[in-house]
Amino acid sequence: MKGKACVKQMICGAKRTMIMAGVVPVVAALCFSACVSQQRVVVGVSGQLAVSYGAYPSIEVDIAAVTDGELTEIKNAGVENYFAPDSGIRERIDAQTLFFSEEQTKPLTLPTRTETWKNWLQKDPSTLVVIAGLPYDPSMPEPPAPDPRIITIPIKKRFVFAPNVYVLAEPKKIVQVKKAPLNPQTNVQKNTGASGTENGEER
Repeated sequence: MKGKACVKQMICGAKRTMIMAGVVPVVAALCFSACVSQQRVVVGVSGQLAVSYGAYPSIEVDIAAVTDGELTEIKNAGVENYFAPDSGIRERIDAQTLFFSEEQTKPLTLPTRTETWKNWLQKDPSTLVVIAGLPYDPSMPEPPAPDPRIITIPIKKRFVFAPNVYVLAEPKKIVQVKKAPLNPQTNVQKNTGASGTENGEER
């Protein structure tokens, strides 16, 4: 009798192991989108744009979560070709566009937990890319050399959401900053020499 009980116990244990082995991959797949850091991106423009160009230029800023292959395509194309009407890259990567101009200098936000992020996560992206359609300058490098109008932020796989990403469009480049950008037309402050403050923008 004891032998039969042991055999029965072994069979039950094996069944539980098989069930758990099947459950773990399913749970992992279901939680993947929750495990990826969906970063909230806040984009602003620098007051130096008006100084450099005489006015705030009309700028499109694209944001997308991309795969390694998509990022290579963007870099090889270059900013001018990327924004060209017949490029098709923006549509393929499902880029979200923020618009800035002389009339619109307020910081704009790409939120998390949206249908856009849901679609991005389905392709297992590696990088969050921000591309600014700033005016071309002859001093800018030719693609695929790094273009200062493109910044990349690794997407980390973890349960805890990453902190906000703050980005600022400046003359000839776009940069990541430590604190939320301000509206340069309503929050202009004199530079008093304090560290990290310029035209009301925190770095």
